[in-house]
Amino acid sequence: MSDLTVVEWHAQFIRQAGWTRAVRNQLYRRVNLLRAERVLDVGCGTGVITEEMAARCKGQVIGVDADPAMIAFAQNKGSRAEYRVGDAHQLDFPDGHFDVVACHFLLMWVSNPALAVCEMARVTRPGGAVLACAEPDYGGRIDYPEELPLARWQAEALRREGADPFIGRKLPALFTQAGLSANVGVIPSLWDDEALRAEFEAEWVLMERTLVGLVSEDELKRYKQVDWQAIEDGQRLIFMPIFYAVGRKVNDG
Repeated sequence: MSDLTVVEWHAQFIRQAGWTRAVRNQLYRRVNLLRAERVLDVGCGTGVITEEMAARCKGQVIGVDADPAMIAFAQNKGSRAEYRVGDAHQLDFPDGHFDVVACHFLLMWVSNPALAVCEMARVTRPGGAVLACAEPDYGGRIDYPEELPLARWQAEALRREGADPFIGRKLPALFTQAGLSANVGVIPSLWDDEALRAEFEAEWVLMERTLVGLVSEDELKRYKQVDWQAIEDGQRLIFMPIFYAVGRKVNDG
């Protein structure tokens, strides 16, 4: 992943959570999170989504992440949620232990997303739910003005870092192969001018850092100005399809 500090990643996770909050609220209701007794957040990072789920239910909530620094950051916030270092490909929990198992912008980053979803399904009880709350698909991104090459740049940067920029379209297959039902939808991230202005600097700071060695400094400066001018002229549009999936584990009995 990009060479950001834990504090910088925490700020990015908060931004990402804001983009998908409305859909997460619906997903929590669909899986009856309020009444869940055991909940697992896989790839929890600094605990932004974990904390949200802990505030929405009375049961035990555990966050797992492979990065010890992020787990330490999450633990220092004093939440009632529990945090553990762990690998999404080999979850250290017994079969059928959780009512709800969730992830948020995780599957694009793991080396074997099929195995990660299988593990999420394994630790979910029969009749329980697996949620992939948000996974992007840069192949469906639309930028206007069309001269902006941001989707192509970001997809290349993600591939360079070992991520899958097209993971969103694969959610139905991943869930079905794991023995889960696959109810998949898309979050249409269409931003207005006010939101574009508010996000502009943070987006470009992240972009400039992730595109080092891939795009020249002169190109970045030029397209940053094109981007800003389009916002000022009321012409800028970004459509980024972010997919979600709700899976149910078949009740054996």
